[in-house]
Amino acid sequence: MKKILCFAALISLQLTALTQIIRNTETSQPTSSKSKTAAKPPEKPEKPKPIVIPTPEFINQPYYYDQSENKLIKLESTAAQLTTKKKTLGLKGSKQSVTMEDPTSKIRFVSKNSINFIIKTSGDVIDLTTYIKLYKFTTSNEKREVNISAKEGMLNDKEEQKGKSISFSVKMISPDNYLIQFPESLEAGEYGFVWLKNMDLKECSVFAFGIDWKNSD
Repeated sequence: MKKILCFAALISLQLTALTQIIRNTETSQPTSSKSKTAAKPPEKPEKPKPIVIPTPEFINQPYYYDQSENKLIKLESTAAQLTTKKKTLGLKGSKQSVTMEDPTSKIRFVSKNSINFIIKTSGDVIDLTTYIKLYKFTTSNEKREVNISAKEGMLNDKEEQKGKSISFSVKMISPDNYLIQFPESLEAGEYGFVWLKNMDLKECSVFAFGIDWKNSD
């Protein structure tokens, strides 16, 4: 009888140990699965899409480039009067002026460090700065006027120069499309791009705009 009891106790201990081994195996499997999942390398972030700069609809017409919105804004296109005046029968020289109606432009931008324009050409322009100039106009008598050229005469002329030429640089951004940039910020005032072709005519095309000082917050 004692042998039977001892044998039964031994079998019970073996069953208990086997049950514990099976339980330990089942609980260790999810941990192994989790470790495999954690070992995966992190996904690479998507590369930002390159910004595609818009191109002008019309050739030889500067557009304001709004960098924050990545869009182009048309300027005021107007036919300006081109006049040449001789003073005192030419003794005081002569001046060639461009005059636009209205004292201010309806197209206006706020003065800031970076103001850029984009222009599309027909492809036959070698040096764009020799064909188009930017002038700051003077407002007087309800008109905008600038002297674009002057010839000195035999006598001194103390008449004040009206307006001034604004220097800029040109950078090609794609075939026939150029970015117009300025070395310094444009001051508040009235401006206009003037094509220098056909300057013997009485009219010329001007693409005008105005700059306002930025309001302080």
